[in-house]
Amino acid sequence: MLGVILITGCVNRKQGPTSEEYSALQKELMECKNENESLKNTPQVRLSKGQKLFSENKYDEAITELNALIKNFPGTDEADKATNLVVSIEKTKEDIRINEERKKTLGFKMLKESNVAVVDDVTLNFSTVTTGNRWVFDSYDDEYRYRSSERGDIFVLSKVSISSGSKDPKLPPITIFKASGGKLIWIGTLGYEFSRWEDYGSYLGNDADFGNDFAHTKTIPFSCGLSISVNVMNESPVFVVVKKTHCFYRFIDQLGNPPVKYIAGDCKIKNELTIDDFDSEYILVKIFNKNKL
Repeated sequence: MLGVILITGCVNRKQGPTSEEYSALQKELMECKNENESLKNTPQVRLSKGQKLFSENKYDEAITELNALIKNFPGTDEADKATNLVVSIEKTKEDIRINEERKKTLGFKMLKESNVAVVDDVTLNFSTVTTGNRWVFDSYDDEYRYRSSERGDIFVLSKVSISSGSKDPKLPPITIFKASGGKLIWIGTLGYEFSRWEDYGSYLGNDADFGNDFAHTKTIPFSCGLSISVNVMNESPVFVVVKKTHCFYRFIDQLGNPPVKYIAGDCKIKNELTIDDFDSEYILVKIFNKNKL
């Protein structure tokens, strides 16, 4: 009989806790929940949350969080920091508003030209950006190579020194756009050629020219060019722009003269640009025909 009673007790126990045990468990869970909520709402946690929202550019959410901290924990160090941070966020929002208004009013006129473009570890320093009928490159001794523009075309030309900490950097594309209908329309991308060689032997590849090898020298001069229509150059504002990417790579052809060139990979250049693209993706170098904007 005793064995039957014990078995019955075990079977009943498997059916779950008693109502008293269940109520105690619910109470314990509620206390844990309240404790967790309390920990989430400490001034330190709320300040950290507000700072994180600010860093993510979620300005209105950050202000809401910080104002709640200031209201609920007045006089604390965190409330003082939150007050200063709210002032900074409000200023940031106002600066953004003013900048957006300038964009609407001035458009591409608000962009500033720069003869220096920094793309990660590569720096382009433009000494000249011009137009002409002859693109000269690969100079050595008293010799040089050149290309002449075809009828109705003209070269956009640039002399640029490129510096890099890398021993084998890929180079950013230098691109040409024309202004049309409130946007910039892509025309093409300048090619890279070396400005000069040490001598005829290095031009042929018979001798090494460490001055044209990033593995041996930090800065190399290049001559860049692109042939475009004279009509485009005369009739439209023309923009010389650097895209913040790396797509021209060093290519070696032992049978070529010279044996080393920089060849374009996939540069993923947009066919159309708006003013907002210059916030992070593109750098303006020069505008031809600025008076036509």
